[in-house]
Amino acid sequence: MQTNLAGKTYEVQTESDGKWTFFASHNVKSQAIQQAQALLDSHKYSGVKVIAESDRKGDEIIFNERAEVTDKGLTVVPIESSPVCETLADCYQLEARRTIGRLLRQYLDDVGMTAMELAFDFGRLKMLERDDKLYIGALSRLASLQVDKDAGEKPVDRQNKLERLYNQLVANAQKMMKREDLNEALQAGGLQALIDKVNAEAPADERHMLILAGLAVHMGEQGDWSGKIEGLVKLLDGQAGVVVQAYVDEALAEILDGTAAITELLGGVADAASAHRMLVQLCQGRLPEVKNPLSCINELNKTMAAYELENARDAILGRVARGIGGVKPMTREGKEGERTALVTLIRNLEGYAGLLGGPQMAEALTLRAKMALGREDGDLSAEDAVASILAYLPSLPSRAGFVLDLSATDTGAKQQAAVVRNLAQAMRGLTGIDALTGGGQDANMAKRVADVLKEKIAAAGLPDELKRTAAATLDKALANGAAAGGAPNGAAPQEKRWDEGAQKPAQPAQPAPAAAPKPAPAPAPAAAANGGGKGPEQRKLVKGQILFEEGDAGTEAFLISTGAIEIYRRGAIEQSLATLGAGELLGELSLIDDQPRAASARAAEDSVLIVLSKESLKARLQRLEQTDKVLHRLMGVLVNRLRGMARSAE
Repeated sequence: MQTNLAGKTYEVQTESDGKWTFFASHNVKSQAIQQAQALLDSHKYSGVKVIAESDRKGDEIIFNERAEVTDKGLTVVPIESSPVCETLADCYQLEARRTIGRLLRQYLDDVGMTAMELAFDFGRLKMLERDDKLYIGALSRLASLQVDKDAGEKPVDRQNKLERLYNQLVANAQKMMKREDLNEALQAGGLQALIDKVNAEAPADERHMLILAGLAVHMGEQGDWSGKIEGLVKLLDGQAGVVVQAYVDEALAEILDGTAAITELLGGVADAASAHRMLVQLCQGRLPEVKNPLSCINELNKTMAAYELENARDAILGRVARGIGGVKPMTREGKEGERTALVTLIRNLEGYAGLLGGPQMAEALTLRAKMALGREDGDLSAEDAVASILAYLPSLPSRAGFVLDLSATDTGAKQQAAVVRNLAQAMRGLTGIDALTGGGQDANMAKRVADVLKEKIAAAGLPDELKRTAAATLDKALANGAAAGGAPNGAAPQEKRWDEGAQKPAQPAQPAPAAAPKPAPAPAPAAAANGGGKGPEQRKLVKGQILFEEGDAGTEAFLISTGAIEIYRRGAIEQSLATLGAGELLGELSLIDDQPRAASARAAEDSVLIVLSKESLKARLQRLEQTDKVLHRLMGVLVNRLRGMARSAE
């Protein structure tokens, strides 16, 4: 943090229509000039200047530049859905505010406020009402989305109703102008003091609105977007209760849903891929420190790490999903850069039971994978895109969560046969606690993973029979405890049910053609040929693709047919242990002793592997135990010694 040794303040002013207006004030000269230049580059203002104010020397203009205004005017942003508002109270709910925020995004970004602030700003509401293009356009769009056609309602009737609600909103905003006591309570004792005051004095049906009114005034006093965010963060003082957290969470979500706020928060970034990666890290509270004196992103990152701010997190992830799901390139580095960026995002988004961002993110990644992971001469099919994404997800719960989320989207509905097939492959491996936790024995964690997957199952766009089978599979995994490999006394029946279910999607899958499928850069780990005696299962990997991660449950071993596999360990500094080539075996120790993977493995170049399943090895070991118990015991001793050597080498 720079220190203001001169005792000066630096005021940033903007010019529009020949009128100069205060924009922000800084204590550090460089920060003021940096912001002034950014405002000038936006081409929204005809002039920007910075005035140095000093009690000793008076005022001095240290920056005064002009620019051509290229802003083409503000319009309503098309939206596809809206909650129905029947009463004034409905207008103050988060989803209604977020809808208005998206509909009037250009306008709100231009004036630097959220929909919540607008709802209590009498002057702005009256100005908006006089703007026919925005006002009538917004009402018309909302009416078309909210009209109840089943009840015989006409769009014009709904629009008239919305106009009456708007008039009520304006009248209430005018009334709230006199409630200076609300903001005074917040300023004196924090948000909890405001909540306590309202709860003690106001009727129950008015409390939510009054708390929002006080909070809106407070936000309006904070200046730019970073100032608003920082002001909200400070309301979470470490002692904040759940109600305070909920209000701050909603306010942050409104801000982070806006383009201008995100741009100001991130500062200059190399490309869209970098912005997406930073936002994904931010929503998890694990963003590396950013050197940007004009942004409060570091403070927000700490807050996201310390509190469960679900609405704010979802707003960030929603922005990422919308960016990924578009057609604009994420990098300037061509096909290879797009591929690398997407793989990095997938790994950053992986949670313990799917990908962050839910169905919206699953669909966005699938659409992006079709473009980014295809060959130079064309895009992948949706089915191959799904297979490619699954190849980068090392854990069975994350694979299952991803396809369940995808099933709840339009893209998933069109690819239901492939979704069911991939879900079945993931669910077959979920045979015990260790499979749910990636090799650990934490029963509580396994229960959390299973609960999340059950929520996804309930929301999935799948036949009810398959939903019941999937839920029963998770219950059985929890009941089996640490069972490894196939589920004892029940693997075959369970697999049969999944195989049967896979033949019953809403649109039954046609038999696979004899010809080879379209090549995909990263086929799904479990999407190999189901030969049944027609030869060993093969798995193709592209350079950089993860085969398995340290700590994963070991359900397969691999013989390298072509290519090379790097064995490495992650930590503060990644450590490369070895690179194995054609003819070498890897992953075999976990199959023998049922311990988690001791290291990670990835393709050092495009590779083809022969897959050795745990079931086949277990059958061979059982035969060996019957025919030669001494040799069987000797193998166990050797495996223990090898693992001991690996641990001592650390």
